[in-house]
Amino acid sequence: MYYLVMAGIDYKYSNLETREKVNFTSSAIKRAFEKIKDEGVLKEAVILSTCNRSEVYGILEEENGEGYLRNFYSSFFNIDIEEINDNVACRSGFDVIDHLFQVTNGFKSMVLGEDQILGQVKTAYNEALKNKGSGKILNRLFLNSITNAKKVKTITNISHASTSVSAIGIKLINRHLGSLRGKKVLVVGLGKMSKIAIKYLLSEGVEKIYITNRTKNKVTDLEVISDNIEGIDFDNKYDVIKDVDVIISCTSAPHFVVHKEEFLKNYSEKSICILDLSVPRDVDPKIGYIDGVSLYVIDDIEKIAKENENKRIKEFDRGMVLVREDVYKYLDWIKDESIDVYGCNVNDTSKLQVEKNIAL
Repeated sequence: MYYLVMAGIDYKYSNLETREKVNFTSSAIKRAFEKIKDEGVLKEAVILSTCNRSEVYGILEEENGEGYLRNFYSSFFNIDIEEINDNVACRSGFDVIDHLFQVTNGFKSMVLGEDQILGQVKTAYNEALKNKGSGKILNRLFLNSITNAKKVKTITNISHASTSVSAIGIKLINRHLGSLRGKKVLVVGLGKMSKIAIKYLLSEGVEKIYITNRTKNKVTDLEVISDNIEGIDFDNKYDVIKDVDVIISCTSAPHFVVHKEEFLKNYSEKSICILDLSVPRDVDPKIGYIDGVSLYVIDDIEKIAKENENKRIKEFDRGMVLVREDVYKYLDWIKDESIDVYGCNVNDTSKLQVEKNIAL
């Protein structure tokens, strides 16, 4: 008998402070797989880590997999088990399959149907393969969820109707300032969310965009897009603070990249709006208490995302029909392969209950 389990911390059930503590950096993922192999409890494992969620999926031959995963989070990140118990959501059997399919489709994202999560699930699966963590059962589960998400995006308009976290962040700043036209902006980091933010900033008619990143050639590539984009050295990012109206930061750094002491040395006391899209946070939260500074973090995005969610509900319902079909196909594969996975061998008499669970 195999047991399919997962444990995760996400934006719905935990606070930002706890999510920061359990962020798997690239080096942390490698160490986590090494720890999992050394302990020998999980026979297969995949680790999914994004700005809004940190999840470990596993296959084991012992029944108390959820307890193991809670203790894994506690010991690996050196967090009290009480805090883990208060913030970690655990699932087993069929509920894991249901959850992963919906996560991969962006159905459990802060912005319903957002695109970025599909790429993050692919990356998580590839990392598991590279670290020899995933096996037959999780391989098929993740490949099927990825294929299903591609199909849903092709057949429905869920992605067309959705808005990225970056775009909603720009909308939040626009609402705060009244308009971004003629404003000067500093963008720290050049990941996917930052590039999306830059696109929306240009469409809003900003006067100037300063871009800084630890990798200089990425900045150079963007400078040719528009005359009002200027790259600056990462170490010189504080020099333009006195000139800008907005700072948008989104890096993969495990620590603050904008510190209060350096910020104050260069702050001219004019109003400035800061959007921190990173988890862990890029911007020292103490900066938000400085007079004239308005600091928004990733959790503030959810408020605006909720306003637009009704527009995507119809497409979500269409997508869930496709999810149901492919979840059943995965369950049939388990049966055809004669793999005994607890809670996943669904027979015809229980399919009504399964369909009810998927819709929740």
